[in-house]
Amino acid sequence: MIVTVRTTTDARAKADALARGAVEARLAACAQIAGPVTSVYHWRGAIESTEEWEVVLKTTEARYPALEAHLLAAHDYETPEILATRVARVSEGYARWVERETSPDPAVGGPVADDELPFFVYGTLRPGAYNHDRFLAGRIGAEADAVMDGAVLYDGPGYPYVVPAEKGRVVGTLLTPAPGSYGELFGLLDRLELPAGYERVAKEVVRARDGARVLAWVFLAAPDAPLGPVIESGDWFSRP
Repeated sequence: MIVTVRTTTDARAKADALARGAVEARLAACAQIAGPVTSVYHWRGAIESTEEWEVVLKTTEARYPALEAHLLAAHDYETPEILATRVARVSEGYARWVERETSPDPAVGGPVADDELPFFVYGTLRPGAYNHDRFLAGRIGAEADAVMDGAVLYDGPGYPYVVPAEKGRVVGTLLTPAPGSYGELFGLLDRLELPAGYERVAKEVVRARDGARVLAWVFLAAPDAPLGPVIESGDWFSRP
């Protein structure tokens, strides 16, 4: 299923960056930029009028969650407009092209997107913790013990939080999504973690079995996260 995705921003340069970033990450096959247009809307009790630029992206239903997460992370609006519409009819050749250009599988016709990193998890999403089977079952291709240096682990109301620091080490697991599951998992984890006081960043972690340094997505504590006491061991499973 082909999907068109629409967003707006307040500068042509920002629209260019949103479009290029999505296409380079193979989350959209192409993007069109139009504007300026005048947007009139309610915001915090007042009616605002702003000049904006519109970005329309072409993707697939399967890649939409990853595209949405990418736009939310790249956008500087507090509440960006992201509207998706399924295309009722599309030419067969164009549909195949969109599917090929947004495929994360190299065998389908392109390189894996640069941001398709594994995930380093250290709390309720680790194997054996209560959210692992609930959210990750059937979506993980490989799991490996790993540690992240230069970070401190805090307990919190229900969840642990990691904060970068000069010293410290956090114990966790490196998760590699199963083939074909990356877009779904990427969007699911963003929807799960970002509202709970986390922000997603790319950090280097060390895989335990061979000492390899691996770049991975990690959900760190956002500035307003509800931090509890420090977990000195750096291992949420070994907390008091």
